Amino acid sequence: MLRLGTRTSLLARTQSTLVAGLVEKALGEPCELVPIRTDGDDPALRLDAPSRPGIFVATLREALLAGSVDLVVHSFKDLPSAPVPGLVVAAVPERGDPADVLVATGDATLAQLPPRARVGTSSPRRAAALLRARPDLRVEPVRGNIDTRLGLVSSGTLDAIVLAKAGLDRIGRAVPQAALLDPTVMLPAPAQGALAVECRLDGPLAALLATLDHSPSRCAVTAERAVLQGVEAACTTAVGAHAQYAAGILELRADLSGHRGVAYVQRYAALALPDSGDLAAAHQLGLDVAAALLDGAGR
Repeated sequence: MLRLGTRTSLLARTQSTLVAGLVEKALGEPCELVPIRTDGDDPALRLDAPSRPGIFVATLREALLAGSVDLVVHSFKDLPSAPVPGLVVAAVPERGDPADVLVATGDATLAQLPPRARVGTSSPRRAAALLRARPDLRVEPVRGNIDTRLGLVSSGTLDAIVLAKAGLDRIGRAVPQAALLDPTVMLPAPAQGALAVECRLDGPLAALLATLDHSPSRCAVTAERAVLQGVEAACTTAVGAHAQYAAGILELRADLSGHRGVAYVQRYAALALPDSGDLAAAHQLGLDVAAALLDGAGR
């Protein structure tokens, strides 16, 4: 019986159950979900506090290193870019939709929101993109699980909130097509929509879990997360990145707001990559785009 550590929110349990099913099918090993409460589940703590990087993942990783659980599942976008000694992301299953969605009163689009509408998000990236598109908006920090955030709109406390489409998809919450925020308006967070299956390096489990890896998804998120590394992003850095691998081409678009002298800049690059398993090349593409972003500070 493999022990899979999971946060207790509906989304975390849903994602962990999804991976547990993949593990049982691929390895023939049953998975027991082990609930773990993290500091990030405390609504009294601010998500954007710079002294608390990786707030959702630290406790899960501590349990993994202590041997209390055998593997954990993260929303890959929540993982800090620096690796943890002794741990490895053994698999990235096929990625969900990386888009952001605007959930608004009356299903209003971003353009249809009333003047000075109140829009909830604790993401510096989302806040920067919203204000580029609509400088009149009032962006307010929000906390809580998906239902809590949706309730802020239905109750009239906020006019809209921004959420990741993949999370809504996984818990079965449909959104109208018009709610999707086009990447020309808001690039997703690096690795948004992807899951990271993490385990200890010692022992055979990492090699076994690697069978769950979806190579094109791993390739894309490797490039995106290299952008984080290249710009030396903190948890408060407003950086977006979206990569796609198809037909031997890896494309990457990224943007940066209010960081290291950059007011706002966006860059794009593409690379011929016959093998999606060439993660070193994908990583280098991300670093190259990051350097181009920082170079844009002077122009």
